[in-house]
Amino acid sequence: MAIPPEPARPPERPLSRPGHLTWSAADDGLQALAVWTESRPGHGEDAEPLAAHHRPTGHGLLAVFDGSGGSGAAPGWRAPDGTTYTSAWTGARIARLAAECWFQHIVASGENTSDGNGPGTADSPERLKRWLRTMLDATPTTVRSKITGSMRRVLPTTLAAIRYRTVDEDVRWEAVWAGDSRSYALLPGSGLHALTRDDTHEDDTLAQLRQDPPMTNVICADRDFTLSAHRGAFRAPCVLLSATDGFFGYVHTPAQFECVLLETLGQSGDVAEWAERLRRAIQPATGDDASLSLAALGFEDFGRLRAAFAGRYADIAGGEYLDVPPDDDQEGMRGWQDRTWQAYRDAYEKFMPGVGE
Repeated sequence: MAIPPEPARPPERPLSRPGHLTWSAADDGLQALAVWTESRPGHGEDAEPLAAHHRPTGHGLLAVFDGSGGSGAAPGWRAPDGTTYTSAWTGARIARLAAECWFQHIVASGENTSDGNGPGTADSPERLKRWLRTMLDATPTTVRSKITGSMRRVLPTTLAAIRYRTVDEDVRWEAVWAGDSRSYALLPGSGLHALTRDDTHEDDTLAQLRQDPPMTNVICADRDFTLSAHRGAFRAPCVLLSATDGFFGYVHTPAQFECVLLETLGQSGDVAEWAERLRRAIQPATGDDASLSLAALGFEDFGRLRAAFAGRYADIAGGEYLDVPPDDDQEGMRGWQDRTWQAYRDAYEKFMPGVGE
């Protein structure tokens, strides 16, 4: 089962470019959704998020892609109607295609390697990098640009993906990433946990919110890049998700992102409504394109999913996490951020890979 890349439309209706889209699906212990918004409709540099699940084998893939607009601002592709898109816009969509082909190859190969049998197998990050490199190398870059310099990249994009497989009561997962998009686990008893570590020189998550440091590694066509990987397993039920920084980079603290996820979940009657509430919560607040892909695994229905996190939301909402100081009180804001981050940090980083892993 794959969430379609765009909603169905009548044949006589012309293709439009809305500034946001949501998708959802529910099937036998799986609740899945994806949210995608553009700050400039028609020119957003986040590719549409990817959410795919193969029923017969229990394999799934969640992935997001954020074209790096600063280093990829040069023209990258000209559409048949004459519209020119940036190199970042193009790179994000090439990466999405490569990730989807990688997942289809995993399913078609029949290799049940979600517990990680080493490099060279169909589902390895090395194989994904090969798909990415092949497609990037095959992409013509015929649109000329006057933009040059050491910071320029050709077809640059981030990637954050979680490949998972359900095996009995376990959800075995591997997070793969490049750049500063992130993957997470959301667990009923302990909340939000980061599964990736941004490719920046700054390792502290709160400092990253305050500084927005430059990335040290992105997927691109003109130089080598690294795909980092980190694997583990959770007992079902659990929630896995991947998001670009438009979702988590415009809150005051990392805990606020969890609050957004849980508050919108508690207000929703089904997974489609949860997707729409997430979109309405984030789009007015973010200053960027934003995309998110999520799968809730092992919950019998949406009511059980919502009930499983009611206690966690009560705990986090009852603390200091939502007592945001006024924007003009900079000293108060900084002190509140420091206090809440220190209280939240240990649980948030529990499953995060080590520095340089």
